[in-house]
Amino acid sequence: MSKARRYVKKVTILDSKSSPKARAERLKRLRNLANLSRKELCQLSGININTLIGWEVGRYGGLPADGAEKVIRYMSQKGVQCTLEWLLHELGSGPKAVTDYLIANDEDHLSQSKSLDVVSHTEKSILHELVYFRKQFPRAISLLVEDDGMMPYYHMGDYVAGIKYQPPQWQSLVGLNCIIQRENGELILRNFRAGSGKGLFNLICLNPQTTVSQPILYNEKILNAAPVIRVYKKYPV
Repeated sequence: MSKARRYVKKVTILDSKSSPKARAERLKRLRNLANLSRKELCQLSGININTLIGWEVGRYGGLPADGAEKVIRYMSQKGVQCTLEWLLHELGSGPKAVTDYLIANDEDHLSQSKSLDVVSHTEKSILHELVYFRKQFPRAISLLVEDDGMMPYYHMGDYVAGIKYQPPQWQSLVGLNCIIQRENGELILRNFRAGSGKGLFNLICLNPQTTVSQPILYNEKILNAAPVIRVYKKYPV
């Protein structure tokens, strides 16, 4: 029982999306994306299977920050990237499969998976402000910037947020920097331009020296678009 109480103490609930039940659903989604059974994940990570079951049903306060860190670290070895902020609070981009395991295991990426017990006061404030923002606006969307495509305007580690526009309004966003949800579900930050057909858009990096492999995505179909109206700096520039 003392072990369970320690886990409860480490769980930070900001709103309904960071509740034990909501975390449990995201954890299961992450494990399924990596194509791992509970037994396989536990063998790989050293997590006790009864502990994992407890996290996946939201028992004893649900998934704690240190447990989430461990899951993320070992999921990266299976080619699935995920941020701590998404797994705990559904903030920023969701999980994604990558083909380059060296990128997934890069120390710079793993350093983002810090326990919420040791993050800076600034970062804690950002998380609370993002939660407040999405409570105020039901169509709010947020993203943790993870590439250099929009430098010097937005840097890796920044959080951006906006309010999703309805499809008939998307043309009014042309020329603006937007959080875009692509047809495959991926969230990216790009400058929004008209494409060459109805319902098609070009998504452009503004950094001429970007390391992004495709600086311009032509004639994309999208699911959502939101102009950036809030920027939160996680790291000093």
